[in-house]
Amino acid sequence: MMSETIKLVMVKRNMNGKELAEALGCSSQNVYALLKKDNWSEEQLRNVAEALNCDLHMSFELRDTHEQF
Repeated sequence: MMSETIKLVMVKRNMNGKELAEALGCSSQNVYALLKKDNWSEEQLRNVAEALNCDLHMSFELRDTHEQF
């Protein structure tokens, strides 16, 4: 799920995996593996958001009241 969102933002930013890897200071193989596995830590997501010049919003929302935390 997060990988699809990251890919969409990469398209919006006209950035490929190699460029994202350079911005993150890692290998393009690492970026492509993360995108494939779609198993991101919060720290990785924050770093990706920074590299893509985005704000990352994470919250919990109660299903019955829609209250967010």
